[in-house]
Amino acid sequence: MKKIIALTLMVFVIFTSFSFALDVNSTAKYLEKKKLDEWGIMALYSYGKDVKNKPLKKVDQSITTTDYEAYMMGAIPKGEDVTNYAEEIIKTQRENGKFADYIDGTGDDLINAHVWGVISLYAANKENYDKDKALKWLKENQNEDGGFSVFVGAPNSDIDLTSMGLIAYSILGLDDKTEEVKKAIDFIEDNLKTRESCEGLSYYILARTKLGMDIDKTLYNRLLKYQLEDGSFKHLKSFTRGNYMASWHGLLAMMDYKNKKTVFTKLHNMNNPNQEKKVVVKTKI
Repeated sequence: MKKIIALTLMVFVIFTSFSFALDVNSTAKYLEKKKLDEWGIMALYSYGKDVKNKPLKKVDQSITTTDYEAYMMGAIPKGEDVTNYAEEIIKTQRENGKFADYIDGTGDDLINAHVWGVISLYAANKENYDKDKALKWLKENQNEDGGFSVFVGAPNSDIDLTSMGLIAYSILGLDDKTEEVKKAIDFIEDNLKTRESCEGLSYYILARTKLGMDIDKTLYNRLLKYQLEDGSFKHLKSFTRGNYMASWHGLLAMMDYKNKKTVFTKLHNMNNPNQEKKVVVKTKI
């Protein structure tokens, strides 16, 4: 009887691993055929693809902080030195703790400029900014319903941005026991079914992974319902065609689910010599 149970479990594990490989490989192949931006590069890096030679357009002439932050998410996987970009972002931090909307330090309206400032600097392991003020500003701009909106003061919270905010909260030291994180998760859970999208589900998986929370298999299976036969993901279930944006979201979420570690932590550790030494020692053992 024990042998039968053991054999059944082994077959289940092999089948599950094989199914996952089919899911993730087809999406990676789909993305490789596309013209990549920083997000596609990061997704393929998460998958384990060598992206060093993938072209990435420079943003040195941009005046928008989010352009610098996004660029870093593609440049770091390529192995580029992003020190100058990180320093430019850090310089934008205003007296109130917010990373400004524009690279000259002006603009106090976009919440994503702040959130991605926190995430991109963590990924680059360049966190010599005022984290206490950054956290205070983020807390002050969380809506009463627990979510985050696109613009400061806007009442309509956004599921995707709320998940991004959770990732920033984790980086800034909060965990799933803190009130702010609980409220944000409650907002997502309450609204996800009626406002569900591939991107929303994907970022929620990334957020839960970064917080070290369990991800129920049903949540992952809900994401897979957006995947088409060619490996692409569609934005909404009612759509019949996949697209690039939904697909890199889907790949990131699948890899986070598999690795039980976010791509942001993977990038952070890549730029952390001490962490790299730990990994080498652990591998030798």
